[in-house]
Amino acid sequence: MVALLFTGATELYAQSDPGPPLGDDFIFFANGTNTAVPNFEGTVVDDPLDDTNKVIQYNYGDWSFQAFRFDAAVGVDVSQNRADGDVLNVSLLVSADNAGKPGLSIMLEDKTDGSGAMDGTADLPFRLLWPIPEHYRNGEWHHLQIPLPPATFEELATGRTDDTLDSLATHWVYGGAWSSGNFGVGVSDLLGPDTEDNPQLWQEYEWTNVQNLGVFYDSNAGGGPMYLDNVYIGAEDFDISAAADPPAAMSGVTFEATATGNKMSWMHNSSFSGYNVYTSLAPITDITADGVELVRRITADGSSDMIDITHSIQIPHVSLAPLELSYAVTSLSTFGVENPDVSSSSSTINNPDLPIQAFITELTEGEAEQLFDDLTAGNASGSGFPDWLKPFEVNTGTAVLGDAGALGWTDEDLSAKVWAGYSADNELFLYTEVTDDQVTLAGESVPPSDAWQHDSIEFGWGNYDVRDVEGGSIFGGSPHTDMLRGEFADYQFRVSGHGDGTKAGTAAMPYVGWSINDAPAGGGAAYDVLMDEAGAATGYKMLALFPLDAIQNAEESDVVLDPPLGTDVRFVPFIIALNDGDGANRDLQIIWSSRGIADGQWWNTPAQWLSVAMSGRLTATATEDGGTEVPGAIVLDQNYPNPFNPATSIRFALPDAQPVTLRVFDMLGRPVATLLQDTQLSSGSHTVRFDGNGLASGVYVYRLEAGGSVIQARRMLLAK
Repeated sequence: MVALLFTGATELYAQSDPGPPLGDDFIFFANGTNTAVPNFEGTVVDDPLDDTNKVIQYNYGDWSFQAFRFDAAVGVDVSQNRADGDVLNVSLLVSADNAGKPGLSIMLEDKTDGSGAMDGTADLPFRLLWPIPEHYRNGEWHHLQIPLPPATFEELATGRTDDTLDSLATHWVYGGAWSSGNFGVGVSDLLGPDTEDNPQLWQEYEWTNVQNLGVFYDSNAGGGPMYLDNVYIGAEDFDISAAADPPAAMSGVTFEATATGNKMSWMHNSSFSGYNVYTSLAPITDITADGVELVRRITADGSSDMIDITHSIQIPHVSLAPLELSYAVTSLSTFGVENPDVSSSSSTINNPDLPIQAFITELTEGEAEQLFDDLTAGNASGSGFPDWLKPFEVNTGTAVLGDAGALGWTDEDLSAKVWAGYSADNELFLYTEVTDDQVTLAGESVPPSDAWQHDSIEFGWGNYDVRDVEGGSIFGGSPHTDMLRGEFADYQFRVSGHGDGTKAGTAAMPYVGWSINDAPAGGGAAYDVLMDEAGAATGYKMLALFPLDAIQNAEESDVVLDPPLGTDVRFVPFIIALNDGDGANRDLQIIWSSRGIADGQWWNTPAQWLSVAMSGRLTATATEDGGTEVPGAIVLDQNYPNPFNPATSIRFALPDAQPVTLRVFDMLGRPVATLLQDTQLSSGSHTVRFDGNGLASGVYVYRLEAGGSVIQARRMLLAK
């Protein structure tokens, strides 16, 4: 690291050593994303004006920056490209829904360490903006070659004054930086080193460490999609056509069930620069089909001839077990162009060893009353939750960085366990035990809306079943790239302590964002110190109540849903975030997620959240000690709902572990579906979902065969 001093600044700041050079004529996107870019946000879709062409679609999101992102540890050196007179080449189509909207730009950011410090040591993400002119916001393609600007704020200003810049280059703006510490540097006035906005922290843009390039919706004023194509930094006369050719089709993949997940292996083909791995509940013949989800994108670095990938997945609910998943692998060219042919690179894996994910359980009346009594008495206790309920665990093994901090935290620094349940009265209870080596809460006068800057807990909550949303699925989650209102509404819950960190000196507060922006009516929270067995303080714990009927924004038609009870199961978008503020402001945030796309934009991007089961009490429970009453004989219940359209749940109970077959027949005795086939199941209750899509309306019979001798059958009605 080299310390540099900017003229006129009152603080020293650190800039990183130069990153690797971007290289000549670097293509970010042609018909695919360059595999040298580790992270990519946006969706590759058909051109809205030409379905033979692939483009990137970015959907509107409040204050959303969606980008090509280089490695978080170091950016790339673009200084030579700028010195060579290179251009940013981009084809741009902006929906007319963005006409008149503020803060719409193409943006580049330089490297940051994620710090929110205000003492001059922060390496903040400084911005280079190209605001999109109004005449380009008309739903038509515009093909632009924008010269890269002069190297500094002053040189850019001089170029405008002297009229020495290309007309497109005059639009560039060195836009300052915004910190996770909730302050800006030159953002509000755009005056560069002469800013009144924390001038001591102003830095020149780091051309030697450019980290992100993308589209910035810098407002909450609403808007529509934008599309990009043919994105590169290079010479004006560079021919991009060669980047559109696909590679050969993928082949030679082996598929295997292991104790740690579903494993795929293949020999690396040196003509490929990367691979995409997909999964689906159905056999994959078309990677664009509904229900097919991208698991991971792999960049081949040449360090090994053999590539192994393990999909370490948890089953969202025991009713889905045993889970049979299909996989497919595609090949990518150097420029990210994909060959979608999976005829020789797809298979199905049935893995009985996949673990069951934690879920949100229906509480009995007595359990809900116990939690409510604890809350009203100020007791931060989870004693009302059933003993068998598995908590969500947020730690170094299950969490990734959010929008603050750096790698290297430990579980002693920050980790948590979260128990979640709901009552028949639609009350959501959340109990969290947070391990934190230095508890620094918000002050008594800090409103809960600002408590994210201090030690606090946040939850993303989608009040809908992901299967009911077009483009949503259990494993793909919600398709929402922004927090939406209406029938499928998204919320942010926050639980925060305000005070000195002792039980007596601290008040706990619940908060609902993106909707009522307030504490929910009838809600509440309790705070206490978390102790180890020796009585030493190790963190804090909080119990919170969110009445789900009180979180909706009625003016924007948010829908109130009845809770799933009995045998019902709903799969909701859900995520957990922990904020840690060891100093004056938050310096670390971690988020519970096994999804590779989860990052610092989780707070306004439900598409990054996992699908979590809200499980009615009569469904099978994922417990280590049984957790359900064991019947004295085999019991086959009536399906629910009945009549149904198109799906229903079939529940049965076993007195002991045994192989089970469950099949569905029409009234002529012809089999129409095999739901279980000689599947070894444990004692207790089990629930299997049956989907009648593709079947005609009418009466069907479902038959349970267990232990090779006992047969029970019931009728059900599919009414379309």
